[in-house]
Amino acid sequence: MAYAAAVNGHKVLLYMRDAEQCKSINEKGYNPKYLSQYPLNPSGHDNPAIRGICTTDELAQAMKVTNVVVILALPCQLTPVWVEQHNTIIPENTLLCSTAKGLYLPTKQLIGHAILDSLNRASQPICFLSGPSFAEEIMRGYPTAVVVASDQLYLAVQVQKLLSNASSFRVYTSQDPIGVQLGGALKNPLAVGAGMIAGMGFGSNTLSACVTRASRELCDLCVAMGGRPETVDGLSGIGDLMLTCFSSQSRNQRCGQRLMKGEGVKDIEKDFTVEGVATADVAVAYADMCGLACPIFRTVHALIHKLISPEEAIRDLMGRPLNLEASRANLEAK
Repeated sequence: MAYAAAVNGHKVLLYMRDAEQCKSINEKGYNPKYLSQYPLNPSGHDNPAIRGICTTDELAQAMKVTNVVVILALPCQLTPVWVEQHNTIIPENTLLCSTAKGLYLPTKQLIGHAILDSLNRASQPICFLSGPSFAEEIMRGYPTAVVVASDQLYLAVQVQKLLSNASSFRVYTSQDPIGVQLGGALKNPLAVGAGMIAGMGFGSNTLSACVTRASRELCDLCVAMGGRPETVDGLSGIGDLMLTCFSSQSRNQRCGQRLMKGEGVKDIEKDFTVEGVATADVAVAYADMCGLACPIFRTVHALIHKLISPEEAIRDLMGRPLNLEASRANLEAK
């Protein structure tokens, strides 16, 4: 997102804790820890558009800039903690834009609710950016479309104009922050499930059937929690679900494959963050609250925690009572 903003000529400050990483960004124009093969200075820009900072004093000073927008791009489970630690330097009128795709496990909350609780104020301007967007493809300039949502449309439009460009990055707006948050979060455990299918050695028939039925569960759960079905049909729902289920770039998908090979979650998370593991727990809790069956969500959750074997998972899903494809059977809890 820093690069997308810089392409449009905006000045971007990238806050990090690592002083050496910060030095490399400022002196060489590359991030040594992530996508280090790509320059951060967009082509055609003479002066560096992205500058690293690594002290809270610098961060506090940056927060005082008029019309500053803060993009929170931390992993979901770390975002509320970071916000709470820095809430005294975040002005009450500063627009926050969260890119975290997950549900906050300790309190079983939407990430937006957890952020506002960490700020200890409900009036903070906030919006949520989601959609099918691998970072490396953004850096390569591949055409990408995402959605940003806020209860107040003008806040979403502000981020839309900040990040959109006519060549490679298009941002749509939405007034359904619940649907956008849930779609971006709940697709994560479903992507773990897609990886499990590959890890079991199954093919396209199985994957296509699972993703199609999973999209129905995704819609049912999002709507039950207050989201809109048309949001689930859009970029933050089905769009992101297809990206993460069908691409080997997806960390959630790779996690599912490795789980089926016998690796444990703790070992996998030493290599990369997997939002789908924590989100699976919250998704099942939400399904219980809403009285939904959500058999695919529950099966993925059970496989993650080794409550059932892969063979039992297939038998349970394929052996469910036969019914109409478009029936509302999922609304009957297990």
